[in-house]
Amino acid sequence: MAERVIDPEALEEYRTLIREQLDHLETIIPRLEKGQSLGRAPAFGQMDASKAAHESYAAFHQTTWDNLQDLRGALNGMIKTLNDSAELAEEADKAGEDEMDRYESEL
Repeated sequence: MAERVIDPEALEEYRTLIREQLDHLETIIPRLEKGQSLGRAPAFGQMDASKAAHESYAAFHQTTWDNLQDLRGALNGMIKTLNDSAELAEEADKAGEDEMDRYESEL
């Protein structure tokens, strides 16, 4: 049976990458809030198509907001999973060391 090995350095490197992406996302999200630079709808004017354009823009903005919130949640979930994996790997390594020590002491 193949042995499963978890590389703590690789986990940390990946966690750092995800954290950087999350930090970047956290700089974008506030700009999309109501009243901020990307949270204001453009002036579509008084033409007949302006109402449809405003509705399309509002739907696009809401979809973008929802997708960014989902992405934020996914990145936080990935970091939590990586943290849990690292903890379990440490526990497994400790248990393996203890088992080897017990085995050696019985010899």
